[in-house]
Amino acid sequence: MSQNLNVKGRKVVKRKKKNLNIVHIASIAFIMYFGFTFFNQQLKLNKYNSQIDMYTKEIESKQYLIEYYNNRNENITTDEYIESVAREKLGLVKPYETIYVDSNK
Repeated sequence: MSQNLNVKGRKVVKRKKKNLNIVHIASIAFIMYFGFTFFNQQLKLNKYNSQIDMYTKEIESKQYLIEYYNNRNENITTDEYIESVAREKLGLVKPYETIYVDSNK
C-alpha cells in the first residue's frame, strides 16, 4: 500500500474540486432573477404609492371646493343674501327707507 506522504511525513488528503454543475448555475440565475425582479417591483410600488398620495390630496381639495360651493349655493337662495346683493352691488333700497349720503366720503 502506498500512501501519499508530504515532506513532513504526514498523510496528504486529496480534496475533490467541486465543479459547478447545471443545478448550481440554475440556482444562482434564479436568485439573481428574483433579486432583480424584487428590486424593480419595489421601484414601481414606490412610484404608485406616491401617485396614490398625490391623487388623494387632489380629491381632498376637490371635496373642499364642493363643500364651499354647496354652502354658497345654499346662501344664494336665502332672502338675506339676495337683499345684501341688491343693496351693495345694485344700490337698491326698500320703498320706506330714507337714504342718507355721507358728505365726508
